[in-house]
Amino acid sequence: MTRPPPSEAEKVVLRYLEALNDRDADTLTAMIAPDAVFTVPGDHPLAGTWRGLPEIVEKFMLPMGALFAPDAGYVTEVTGTVAEGDRVVVLCTSRSRTRRGEPYEMDASVLFTVREGKVCGMREFFDTQYFTRMLFPDT
Repeated sequence: MTRPPPSEAEKVVLRYLEALNDRDADTLTAMIAPDAVFTVPGDHPLAGTWRGLPEIVEKFMLPMGALFAPDAGYVTEVTGTVAEGDRVVVLCTSRSRTRRGEPYEMDASVLFTVREGKVCGMREFFDTQYFTRMLFPDT
């Protein structure tokens, strides 16, 4: 079975994830709509909903990046996508090293919403117990 070419929304999301892997902050922030909403579920210090680019960067992206070893790469491998209109679900595995030097590997499903070529919504679905155990061991 031949996969159809990616939709415009998929292309935006894949570019966003490529910029994330490259740690390209300028491209990442340029690809997020000013009024975007990002949500990370769970009962851990990084759980929450952030509204607007400044809040997403300051309260989600920067704190998330600080959880990993500064010299470690952070790679999100896309294993599948499903798109419908402006929504794209990404199945992926993220790999890095924690600040304690432990290997980190987590599977996730992420629902993105794209509007006018920018990410305007992101909601992650993942193993919050693993996330907390690996990145917040003292909680």
